Amino acid sequence: MRQEKLVGPAAAVLAVVAGLGCVLLGVTTVLAPGTSMTAGAAPRERPATGVLPAALVIPALDLVVNHLVDLGHIAGRREQPGTADGVGWFADGPAPGAPGVAVLSGHTGFGFSRGAFARLGTLQPGSAVMVRDDEGREARFTVRRTETFAPDEPDSTLVAPEGPGPELRLITSDGSHDTAGMNGPRVAVYATPV
Repeated sequence: MRQEKLVGPAAAVLAVVAGLGCVLLGVTTVLAPGTSMTAGAAPRERPATGVLPAALVIPALDLVVNHLVDLGHIAGRREQPGTADGVGWFADGPAPGAPGVAVLSGHTGFGFSRGAFARLGTLQPGSAVMVRDDEGREARFTVRRTETFAPDEPDSTLVAPEGPGPELRLITSDGSHDTAGMNGPRVAVYATPV
């Protein structure tokens, strides 16, 4: 008789644990930095010029990010990093150091956490930025200027090319991770190769 009394509560506990496991798995899938949600995305291939970004170092901000994610498009919107500390590369554009504008995006804040790019707006001209690939090759850049934009400024404004040569653009995310969006301004850092 005692075993029968425990079966009902045990089944309920098992169902709750299994449900929580599914929820956590789903949240991890949504929030974890990793592969892009872009359908049919090709595996990463080493670019002819520049470096396939795997790490970002900005000494002036004491920022070291040892894992950069590829960002694509979801439902017509630019994908954003899935965590506060996440930084992503717009993988449909050039690699850092290649001709064109290579773009890395991160959050200033995410939920109640400070984002990787929380202090991006404080970068001064002359600051160093390094992007490394998974083999240790490095593309080095120098900050030329830092600009502030309205919270609803589209990515296209922040990443518009300023010339034919290689450029690196560090931008703060647009807040699409959150229905409330961003309250503060967006920041873009303009850097050129050393």
